[in-house]
Amino acid sequence: MISPRLARRIATIHKWLGLIVAVQLVVWTGTGLFFAAFHITDIRGEHLVHPPGDAATMDAARIGFTSTDALKAVAEDRPIEVALRPLAGEPVYEVRGQIGTFLVSAETGQVVEIDEARARALAQGRWIEPDAILSAELLADAPKESGLSGEAWRIGFKGEGNPTLYVSAVNGKVSAPRTDLWRTYDFLWQLHLMDWGLNENFNTPWMLAAAILALSTVLFGIALLLHRFTRGLIRKEAP
Repeated sequence: MISPRLARRIATIHKWLGLIVAVQLVVWTGTGLFFAAFHITDIRGEHLVHPPGDAATMDAARIGFTSTDALKAVAEDRPIEVALRPLAGEPVYEVRGQIGTFLVSAETGQVVEIDEARARALAQGRWIEPDAILSAELLADAPKESGLSGEAWRIGFKGEGNPTLYVSAVNGKVSAPRTDLWRTYDFLWQLHLMDWGLNENFNTPWMLAAAILALSTVLFGIALLLHRFTRGLIRKEAP
């Protein structure tokens, strides 16, 4: 049995620990409720776009140039790697050089530029609703939410929640759809993990410290409950 003096100390520690971790406990509970309330497919906006596999087909009969030809097309950029892939059904060579990445058409042998017209076409090709593009803006640096790097086109669509696709101006790759619901989820996920940087690191010192304090609060609370229960039983058994 815990002595009354020790019980008072445990109660004081329990109270202060509760005050310290209360805010983060509310954050964990509130964000967890949000995660449970919305289906992950709705958050990802999967209903807004065609499955990625739909754009992964390529007509091999259209290939008229070899990878060697593609390397020659950007020889001045000192290419070091080349890969054949589809770009909205068109076969292209993605050439990675020492000073950047370039696309070369496997059909014409010409360097492919991701201008506004092509970016709009690539984005609309992924979007379910036809004629849904509202705006297109070239960004010098792709935002974190795009999952891309370098220059990128931000394509805004009609619909609730500011739906957006990003198209890389470097290699033409199209991001996953982003909406205000996804942005809210991303912000709450950042709070949930206590990671105010990349929002992806679960093993932050803040998370570890908060978890230890929260566990200590629970253990001290259990000790107080046991003390009160055993104290009541002892009193009932006393003659």
